[in-house]
Amino acid sequence: EFLGQFGGFGAGDGQFIWPVSIDLDRDENIYATDERLNRISVFDKEGKFLSKWGTPGTSDGEFAGASGIAFDADDNLYVVDSKNHRVQLFSKDGKFISNWGSQGSAQGELETPWGICVDNNGDVYVADWGNNRVQKFSAKGLFLTSFGGSGTGPGQFSYIMAVAVAPDGTVFATDLGNNRVLSFR
Repeated sequence: EFLGQFGGFGAGDGQFIWPVSIDLDRDENIYATDERLNRISVFDKEGKFLSKWGTPGTSDGEFAGASGIAFDADDNLYVVDSKNHRVQLFSKDGKFISNWGSQGSAQGELETPWGICVDNNGDVYVADWGNNRVQKFSAKGLFLTSFGGSGTGPGQFSYIMAVAVAPDGTVFATDLGNNRVLSFR
């Protein structure tokens, strides 16, 4: 059953040019990233525009390609800052808290990350697009583990886009180039 829609093309309040990711806060307000406009737009559950925040740049709290988003248990919002190769953490009203990550392929480094999720323990999983892997971090951004790699074989990716964790700890990730979803334990 179709319930409705909101938004539309443009740079005005409540509009999008390249919407990428969406999540809900505890109050069921809808947060959506716009990778082109480098901002987060906030709507109520009926689709009424409430606010927007974010500016382009490379400094703390600025974006170059806001993509994946995920709320933690404290209702703070992790935002993947794709072209700055990092993850940033904000309060739900857009106040900068912290960030972590840098460009590269070593453990804990990111290359154009895209998707993100938070598990029941507060650990953060990042779809590390350019490195074709999932990386797991603590809530403070400390590297914990990674899995995947480039290729077409079992457990390998060709452009990982999104990641999700089930309550039992199973990790699912989309594999764009191989047209599949992979699961890990």
